[in-house]
Amino acid sequence: MLKSSHLLKRAWKPQKVSVRSRPYPVQFGHFLRNQPQVQITVLANGMKVVSQERETYNACVGLYFDAGSRYESLFENGIAHFFEHIAFKSTRCRPKAVLEDTMSCTGAHFKCFTTREMAAYYAECLCQDIPCIVDILSDCVFNNCLCPNEIEVQKKVVYAEMLDHEQNPHAILDDYLHSTAFQGTPLAQTVMGISTNLYNFSPTTIYNYLTKWFDPTKTVFAVVGGVKHEQVVCLANAYLCKFEPCKFDDLGGYRYTGSEVRFRDDSQPVCNVAIAVEAPSYCDVHDSLVLDVAATMIGGWDRSQYGGIDHAMNVARKASCTSSCDSYKAFHLKYRDTGLWGVQFMSPSLSLEDMLFFVQSEFMHLCTMAPEGEVERAKHQLKAKILSKLESCQGMCHDLGRSFLYRDEYLTVDEVMDAIDKVHEKDVKEICYQYIYDKCPVVAAVGPSEGLPEYNRIRSGMYWLRL
Repeated sequence: MLKSSHLLKRAWKPQKVSVRSRPYPVQFGHFLRNQPQVQITVLANGMKVVSQERETYNACVGLYFDAGSRYESLFENGIAHFFEHIAFKSTRCRPKAVLEDTMSCTGAHFKCFTTREMAAYYAECLCQDIPCIVDILSDCVFNNCLCPNEIEVQKKVVYAEMLDHEQNPHAILDDYLHSTAFQGTPLAQTVMGISTNLYNFSPTTIYNYLTKWFDPTKTVFAVVGGVKHEQVVCLANAYLCKFEPCKFDDLGGYRYTGSEVRFRDDSQPVCNVAIAVEAPSYCDVHDSLVLDVAATMIGGWDRSQYGGIDHAMNVARKASCTSSCDSYKAFHLKYRDTGLWGVQFMSPSLSLEDMLFFVQSEFMHLCTMAPEGEVERAKHQLKAKILSKLESCQGMCHDLGRSFLYRDEYLTVDEVMDAIDKVHEKDVKEICYQYIYDKCPVVAAVGPSEGLPEYNRIRSGMYWLRL
């Protein structure tokens, strides 16, 4: 009787087991496969309308153009960047005061940026204000009044921005790196342009450039947020379908040249150096992802972080133990048909040779003996970086615009994660050997570069003698 009563008590009051440390029964891949779909529609004038509906109250609306310094002639270099400064000033339908009042009433954040082969004009807003935002964006970009007085004012603003740009060693290094890697081609031109071209910018020259390169067939209209695709298409037909396409010549050729450029400035405390090789394009998904993993394996480090012999990254461990550099980072710049992959670091003049040796040794390490543990760690870090970028509506909108401009398609997050999972140490060694081993690098240096070895010695460090 007593035994049966104890059993009944246990059945009535079962033992409570904490499930805090137990995994959720649904795997994370299930959520990736059930992300909102990306929908695309092509308007009658050739413009691509792309959207992703999310359960949010905010949205990001953007116009992405296949334009930039790569498609500019020497006479008009910098004109796409200059148009940023007058885009949201006034239109033919809205004077400056009316436009500013309308933009402030929406509470949206209007922004724009220009790269070497893409110009973007976008806004972050509430979903209820999307029709007004599309109206403002289309009016500012396609119906700008190009006020002569405003152009003259913005010339002074851009000139002051150029002076600040010249004081930034990182920005100068990026310009020098492209100028030597793609010398003699439009891809070598800077985004900001040269100061003498400011005299060439007039309402006529800006209008001719916009008419030529802001073409509907080379434009992507992207919306990410709480709005349906049918509503986005209706807005695009109402505000963007009236612009006619035009024929133009492609001026965006490129030619890679292994070379170096040095701007010696002994007044600076450290030298800013970049070494890179030609990399696969944005459209080459497999090779590009493998080199992304390789760049993550090299990683980055600066003196504000911990270091020592227990650091997971080889370059960071050597740099921190020997005090060879103040900071370094790996980069992978992707363009439509080419790319640059390498490392940028800041070191004192007497430590440049040591730091360069560490970097090139890591290059050879990737080409010959990439460990499985390092590859797995880099894959997890790359996944986290991609997911954090695409988490926001703005990051997803930029990714949609770039993908449909360059590839005319979009890889879902689940497809990208699967492609990264398929990368193994064998793939890293093969791809790095193909693009890095015994290749002519490009080298750019700004600062006290006296201790940097000559180019022939740098070139000899791109391979190991084998018996």
